[in-house]
Amino acid sequence: MDNLPVEVHLEVVARGKMNREIRQSAILSEAVQAAALAGTMQQLIDDLPEQISLLDSNGNILAVNHAWRQTVEEHGYRALPGDSYRTFCEAAAKEGYEPAIEAIAALDEFAHDKRSFWQLIYNGKERWDSRDFQIEFRTIRVHGQNLILVTRFDLTEIFELRRFKHELSNALLERQSEERQRLGRDLHDSTSQLLTAIGLLLGSLKEGHPLEADAIDLVDEMQELVTEAHQEIRSVSYLAHPPSLEKLGLSAALKSIVEGFARRTGLEASLEIEGDLGPMSATAENVIYRVAQEALSNVHRHSRATRIRLLLCVRRSTIHFVVADNGTGILKGVPENGGVGLASMHSRLSEIGGRLSVRSLSPGTAVIASIRDGSGGGT
Repeated sequence: MDNLPVEVHLEVVARGKMNREIRQSAILSEAVQAAALAGTMQQLIDDLPEQISLLDSNGNILAVNHAWRQTVEEHGYRALPGDSYRTFCEAAAKEGYEPAIEAIAALDEFAHDKRSFWQLIYNGKERWDSRDFQIEFRTIRVHGQNLILVTRFDLTEIFELRRFKHELSNALLERQSEERQRLGRDLHDSTSQLLTAIGLLLGSLKEGHPLEADAIDLVDEMQELVTEAHQEIRSVSYLAHPPSLEKLGLSAALKSIVEGFARRTGLEASLEIEGDLGPMSATAENVIYRVAQEALSNVHRHSRATRIRLLLCVRRSTIHFVVADNGTGILKGVPENGGVGLASMHSRLSEIGGRLSVRSLSPGTAVIASIRDGSGGGT
């Protein structure tokens, strides 16, 4: 440059100075625009109960709402406007805190426009190690700029309410099961004996007394009705007090209840278990078993079926339990509200994130219980 003419040298210097001023002006403009955006967003987010912050694409904090500010100031965290949220996460990631490591990876993807939404449910650390949170990153475009909206929810009370609801629902269902077992035993021990006595008396009447032909026909019909009532009570009693799941395990217990159901009702019943189901939580096994119990009871009471097929299988990490019959169908045979049996099945499944589907067949109905593999925890 020393060999350049003075005019050219001055022009190069002037251009360099002008470029620096342009860059500084652009930086200042971006800062002013970011501040303006932060001021605009501040009015929108300040009164929201969730903890909210607004980041630029590099992870710098532009604005936070009152709930966010109150939390970080209370615990002495550096995560306020002017601070780097990424640096805040990196400090926790160095200690091996997995949620912070995942948050940094998400911020990298947001910075390169590879992601526009990210969500994580996690357990807090240190002061918050007994609380559950959900954090979301979401891209928002304001005045031509991509910003990251960070929203943090405290889910602890919601999870506690869910656990309470789950425990209450389980207690109610178990109470119903115990009451049904008691009724089943009472039917078997008392009503069955009374029917047996009636049958003996009818037999004595028929054999020990001269009767007209019409009277004999009437006694025969009464004996048939007593036999049917006795079989009905045996079926209801069996379904109310089926084999023990804890003693037999799911597969053997299902096989036992299906075989017992077929013997007592005279229906053609079969069970098919496809492939290796793998480990299943005790809760999920109990739900499937109770669904089988309720579904068989519904078929017996409503469907007028002659054949019933049960299938237990896994499809795409979801456990499916299907009970299909060739009868008139649950959809036609029960009240419009779905009946107690279907309501009980739905309640049990919903508690572990499962779902209940009812499909109309030709002829008959299929009840399908679906549970994500691993649902229900280990309780």
